Amino acid sequence: MRHLLTLSAALVLASASAQTAACPKIGGTATIAQNSEPGNLNPLIFPTTYDTNIEELVFNALVKPTADLDYQADLAQSWTFSADKKTITFKLQPGVKWHDGQALTAKDVAFTLTAIASPKYNGGAFSQVEVITGANAYHDGKAKSISGIKVIDDRTIAVTTDKVYAPILATMAGIMILPQHIYGKIPVENWQKDATNRNPVGSGPFKFKQFRSGELIELEANKNYFAGRPCLDRLIVRFGDANTMLAALVKGEVDAAPVPVPSVASVKSSPNVKLSVVDQLNFDYVGTNLRNPLLADQAVRNAMAYAINRKAIVSGLMSGYGNVVDTLFPKSHWAYPTNVKPIPYDPALAQKTLDDAGWKMSGGVRSKGGKTLKFRMFYTTGNPVRERGAALIQANLRQIGIQVDLQSMDFPTLVTFLLPKDGKGQPRAVTTSDFDLFILGFGIERDPSEYLSYFTADGQPPNGYNFSGYTNPAGGNLLVKGQETVNQATRKSLYNQFGLMMRDQLPWIPLTQAQALYGNQTRLHNFAPDIRGVNVNVTRWWVQ
Repeated sequence: MRHLLTLSAALVLASASAQTAACPKIGGTATIAQNSEPGNLNPLIFPTTYDTNIEELVFNALVKPTADLDYQADLAQSWTFSADKKTITFKLQPGVKWHDGQALTAKDVAFTLTAIASPKYNGGAFSQVEVITGANAYHDGKAKSISGIKVIDDRTIAVTTDKVYAPILATMAGIMILPQHIYGKIPVENWQKDATNRNPVGSGPFKFKQFRSGELIELEANKNYFAGRPCLDRLIVRFGDANTMLAALVKGEVDAAPVPVPSVASVKSSPNVKLSVVDQLNFDYVGTNLRNPLLADQAVRNAMAYAINRKAIVSGLMSGYGNVVDTLFPKSHWAYPTNVKPIPYDPALAQKTLDDAGWKMSGGVRSKGGKTLKFRMFYTTGNPVRERGAALIQANLRQIGIQVDLQSMDFPTLVTFLLPKDGKGQPRAVTTSDFDLFILGFGIERDPSEYLSYFTADGQPPNGYNFSGYTNPAGGNLLVKGQETVNQATRKSLYNQFGLMMRDQLPWIPLTQAQALYGNQTRLHNFAPDIRGVNVNVTRWWVQ
């Protein structure tokens, strides 16, 4: 959150005439591909990546991220904070219209935020608004409205939180605004099954035209878009498995598509296809169950980190399209501490670390006090890097006397171990016997405050996602301060300190950060995906 005072839209949004000047050619159709069709097109109903890729073409949020993960104007022209930093007031862009021609006003914003807090809302986004004053009371049926949402006039709305909440802009960037005159007529509990899920009306750069299930979605340019009409007249999004869509790209049937790592060579050999390599905001790690006294031993976790050949995972399993990470942030995020001490690949140091801690080798396995370093490691199927990486990690740890038994499962099954339930199907606390080690990925969707429920003592299941059972208050306190501190420099310092602490304590053992690969036909210009996704500059795409 780097903008603490008013941000003028004049600094961040081109006028319609400037947008036209940015288009060497206006008109034409581009076809892009994704590997699955969306499940629904209401951005407030459990959006997947495949849903969001379409929804962000049709809808807008109040603000949107910049390439360096700052925030810039979208529907909001400007915003200001109150002196106590608990109220943020948004001024909307003038003259914004919904795709059906009706005016977008602050009442639509209030409607959207309030709907998410409805007692009957079942779309998974309530946590994004529960920080607003009065949202919990409204959600619990104890109030008829949310006291922290005030519509001042058609273009002005104020949002108040109970305490200073630094990620408020990140939160607003994740909530796309819906038209009240359409979605307000539908009971919120029926949104998931309503026809609007296949026929959305938004305010974005493209208007929805048709959805042919299993085949494509067609969008047409919003020629009255408040930020300037798109260069393209039409955008087609095709669906299909990765190999089918890649073949279509190479043949010239689609203009852009994701590229699986094993298929890079075919793209590089195609003279009309350009390859883009993009950093992402996620990383893989080995999670530990610190309730197990063997894994609670810092020396054991240190030795495991030294023994895993993470560079081999990048070079061998990821074909070099990625990086090792040395703490629990993706390297492409501003919270990653640049002064973090690298975790060396050093089996000899791993052996010495265990020797010094009294873990004696016997028969290829280390033991101490009648306890043997033998663990189960769960990993998910469907991810070739994790599947092959699990075997590599198993072999690496075997070399230093740690025996690991691998168990593969799909993601929903793994969740039943990390978030267990009792015999009556009710969530319960994690125990030592539920799991030892697991391989998963973690990504920052908008703000590092998302780590809070993973590394505070009161965030342990069933109250949060602290699977590992990390209880050191020093780490949790840094995260709490980061959430309640508005100054960006201070926030960065706090999260850097947390990152350095996680490097030293290793409740999760960081592994690698993969890069995303995209290919595009050279006839499609200004296609430039980045860490925010594939559509970041879609209004400037043009075809030759």
